[in-house]
Amino acid sequence: MLGPCSGIVSEHAGAGVESWSRRARTGSVGVRLSRARRRGLVRLVVLVVVIVGVVVAAVLIGTGRTVAPILSEQIYPIHFREGIARVAERYDLDPYLVAAVANTESGYDPDAVSSAGAVGLMQLMPATADWVIGLPTWQGGDSPVLTDPDDSLELGACYLSYLIGTLRGAIRPALAAYNAGQGVVGGWVAAAGGEDSFDLDDIVYPETRQFVERVEHWWELYPRIHPGAFAEEGGA
Repeated sequence: MLGPCSGIVSEHAGAGVESWSRRARTGSVGVRLSRARRRGLVRLVVLVVVIVGVVVAAVLIGTGRTVAPILSEQIYPIHFREGIARVAERYDLDPYLVAAVANTESGYDPDAVSSAGAVGLMQLMPATADWVIGLPTWQGGDSPVLTDPDDSLELGACYLSYLIGTLRGAIRPALAAYNAGQGVVGGWVAAAGGEDSFDLDDIVYPETRQFVERVEHWWELYPRIHPGAFAEEGGA
């Protein structure tokens, strides 16, 4: 027989069960939300890691610090390979060096004209070109056209070869002279204590220093991106 408090007890028991059920449902929803948040956080972290990896790879490839087969070749092509190989062989130069100068000077644009009046793929001043064709080592035609890629490569290679020979085989001061002129660089070389002591810090003109740095960058980079490129063209 139920006592007078049985209804109250029953009511409290029912309320307790309902409260427990509500807490259980709330706890289950909380667990699901917590799991969903964790999964979302994991996906976000993975996405960030992937993006950072792509950005880092792009920077490394873009700066040439990392070479990616095919991709790097497309980003950093070498144009006018046949002409470069030909003049490099004629004037005993590394074809990658000639390519590096052409890229730095004009970006392989045969119609390029600088603010100072330098013309063509290898960016020679008309007066310098006239002087080059008078050198005993000149192997081109009598009337080269500065905007013709082959003529410009011929002129630039002959001039660079002459400068290297004059500076006892030292590439860096020869590159500086290609940009700033023989007389000026001769003074820098003397101040540095000779060709073997000549460093980037000895280059007084910022523009010339940047030019030499860029040529040396491409000269180091090209063989890694295009190994054997000029062997295919019959070059050195």
